Amino acid sequence: MSGKSSTSGISFDRLRTFSSELRGGSPQWADRLEKIRTEQDLGDLICDLFNLSHTILPEKQPSPKPHTLPTRITAFISENLHRGMTLKVLANFLGYSENYCSDLFSRIMGEPFSRYLRRQRLERASTLLTTTEHTLTEIASALGFSNQFSFCHFFKRATGQAPMNFRPMSARQHRRTIQELQRDSYGRIR
Repeated sequence: MSGKSSTSGISFDRLRTFSSELRGGSPQWADRLEKIRTEQDLGDLICDLFNLSHTILPEKQPSPKPHTLPTRITAFISENLHRGMTLKVLANFLGYSENYCSDLFSRIMGEPFSRYLRRQRLERASTLLTTTEHTLTEIASALGFSNQFSFCHFFKRATGQAPMNFRPMSARQHRRTIQELQRDSYGRIR
């Protein structure tokens, strides 16, 4: 790439200077900044910077860089579930109107946004309830609920049982309940 500027008017020489300045305080971000070769690389870096957050979710292996639209959507929702995911947030991320995003989501993901989001929240909730000792308030926050009451109401309405009653079940009962939740997510809505 040219050393002076790109189509967006960003000087790549200035990016290199900035990465040198950044190296002292945050070497991993400076390394990423130095590797920028395209506007897409810069956009990805900026998105990653704005998506920095600390959640209570268990450690997971880094996922490969998403390339397809369904993969990008799935990754974005999963990584931002704790922020109170809405169709408007997804539409802003994709750069589309909410109506277009809703139609596009249904077409490429095979189900409406609301059903997908509900299923993701239920799956994450059941995982957190069965594999961690986090409080209901912490779990509610990790799933993007404004408070514990909202989370408990959502969970009970979706599963027929309160989150606290879900926790002490045996492992066999948990597997059966999770399988039921997954079956429901592909068909009927409770």
